Amino acid sequence: AWDGHYPSYLPMNSSKAELYQNVTIPRPKTATIQHWKQLPYFFNERNEARRRWYRRFEPHYFQDNIKDLYRMATEVDTVVGDIIAELKRQGVYNNTLLVFTTDNGNLNGEHGLVEKWYPFEESIRVPLVIQDPRMPKEMQGTTSDAWTLNVDLAPTLLGAANIPPSRFMQGRDIAQLYLDENPTWRKDFFYEYNLGDLITGAD
Repeated sequence: AWDGHYPSYLPMNSSKAELYQNVTIPRPKTATIQHWKQLPYFFNERNEARRRWYRRFEPHYFQDNIKDLYRMATEVDTVVGDIIAELKRQGVYNNTLLVFTTDNGNLNGEHGLVEKWYPFEESIRVPLVIQDPRMPKEMQGTTSDAWTLNVDLAPTLLGAANIPPSRFMQGRDIAQLYLDENPTWRKDFFYEYNLGDLITGAD
């Protein structure tokens, strides 16, 4: 019988399934009852992100699921390494624009919630790594605090191919941040999400 616990995030044949078995992953500092109770009134027990918390990152399940996420991240790291090795084998690695990112962040129990949807830093902040052969050497390996958005990805890829972005595109070419001497960049952005039944948890 199903106990309400979601199955593993990893495929059954994962080569990383044995990793982190003897490791205890610390829970996030904000994964407390106090942080859950500090949320606005409409965060109730019927909230979908709260309901899924019970099945994924409630303390009884936290170690199993967070370790599976770590294992999945290690799988991704391995595959990225394979792609880079193939680019080097083909002799095009130093002439290839590489962009590594994801579609959204995830709450892993922070504030008593899971997944995305809400504008917490854990939800809206995602990794973005760019290796561009046009990038000045002094900027390679550095980090930037500029606010980039997923709508910037298409203009960035098009710009690398010398293709002008379509007029309806809202984003900007991220390469401006490292190719322009004095780039002007956004200082804020608007975030909106239609929560729908996520607040009420209606079936």
